[in-house]
Amino acid sequence: MLPFQPVKLEDKEKADECLSKQNYRICEHCFADLFIWKDHYDTQLCFFGGFLIIKMATFPEKVPMYLAPIGKGDLKEVLLAMEDDARERGIDFTLCSIPEPMVTEIEAAMPRHYSISDFPDGADYIYSAEKLITLSGKKLQSKRNFVNRFKKTYEGRWSYEEMTDENKQEAYAFHLHWCETGDNCPNGTMYSGETCAVSLALDNRKALGMKGGILRLDGKVIAFTMGCPVSEDTYVVQLEKAEASIAGAYPMINQQFAQHNFEGYTYVNREDDLGLEGLRKAKLSYHPAMMGKKFMAVKA
Repeated sequence: MLPFQPVKLEDKEKADECLSKQNYRICEHCFADLFIWKDHYDTQLCFFGGFLIIKMATFPEKVPMYLAPIGKGDLKEVLLAMEDDARERGIDFTLCSIPEPMVTEIEAAMPRHYSISDFPDGADYIYSAEKLITLSGKKLQSKRNFVNRFKKTYEGRWSYEEMTDENKQEAYAFHLHWCETGDNCPNGTMYSGETCAVSLALDNRKALGMKGGILRLDGKVIAFTMGCPVSEDTYVVQLEKAEASIAGAYPMINQQFAQHNFEGYTYVNREDDLGLEGLRKAKLSYHPAMMGKKFMAVKA
């Protein structure tokens, strides 16, 4: 069997070395994502033949799967090693989160060996960093209007600040409030695993290379967000929470974080929509520059 172990902070340097070999811009290729969601998806990793290999389980079904290996080396060798690992563990071999460009690479390495299918609910929304900073153009006029209206309505009453050790607990407290409030979280139901992910992100943000931002109104936290680079040209936003009852809170934290962190990046990945219609509409409303499509593969 491959020597899988739970994801640890100590793995970041070696994992980043593998992740830097390609630039597919998808969120699964960001170590911070793997780390903060490790408990939710039972994520484990190992290194083989110059590749980072990830094993995880779906939620809540707990179906074991492997993420597409990322690195540089003999792709056929590593895929066969992953198949052997699945067989020895007595589980079906399923390869998920395959970036679209990698489909061709897999087919070239192992022709007709896999049945590959699209996974539309897993596609990442990838935007122009410049557009999120400026909100320029007709397509984003409604977002500019929300931001301008917020600034005018709450002039002198709002503030934006960087996440620090001193204010991170306020962000965590706001997350708990967000989960418990029906206006924010549908039916008042807390998203499973998200509280653990938020806690891990807040407590380990420096080691993970994450930045955070907090939006206040009359001194009270009404939104926060966190993210980090996934490659030299792409930034990923992993977490974003805002008070839904305050018009413009979401567009405001979105743009403020963009203005403070996206300079020098070409793209921003705001991850997938989890198959949720409301989240899909919200992400489409910012008009992505491209979609980070992903595929699944099983043995043919």
